Amino acid sequence: MLFKASKFSESRQGNYSRKYLISSSLIIRTGLFISCLDSIICPSLISFTTTSFLVSGAVAITWRQYLDALFNVIAKFSKRYKITSSALTVLGGFLLLDALSTPVQAQFFQNAETWMRGQFAGADEAIVLSFNVLRGLFILYLGISLVKVIQAARNDEDWQNLARTPMIILIAVTVGDILTNLIIGGAGGGAGG
Repeated sequence: MLFKASKFSESRQGNYSRKYLISSSLIIRTGLFISCLDSIICPSLISFTTTSFLVSGAVAITWRQYLDALFNVIAKFSKRYKITSSALTVLGGFLLLDALSTPVQAQFFQNAETWMRGQFAGADEAIVLSFNVLRGLFILYLGISLVKVIQAARNDEDWQNLARTPMIILIAVTVGDILTNLIIGGAGGGAGG
């Protein structure tokens, strides 16, 4: 049975949409403010790209009725050349590489490595190599364990028991890193005289 809308329900729907149009405008303005503030505080390619996407999206939402012709041209171009998905994939890959190319700040046992290089000045390359091998093995172990856990969850097997051992090892390595930092202090290397 079809529902026939009364004149009272239509007026309530109008008030409802007006009320949430104001709140969506507030959300858009808040997002733009946060994005612009991020661009000012920490200028980077990603913050500027995010700000430009938010500004263009806000303009498109605000003036949609005036931009319909432009949207139709973009839709026809996308259907004809099928370039939209590949362009977005390339742009996303570029932004991901830009985000990941920053220097690593949170490595396990970074302070211990710095301290050992200060204590054993002649063995810098061996110390760096050994710590990087340990980090690589740790990441490989966690990756392989994660794949096994995901496969077990997809096969409706008991994945909690498979996830327990890697989580214990992750917690043990994290606690070991914290205790190492407590023991060696600020990682101020240099052999005592």
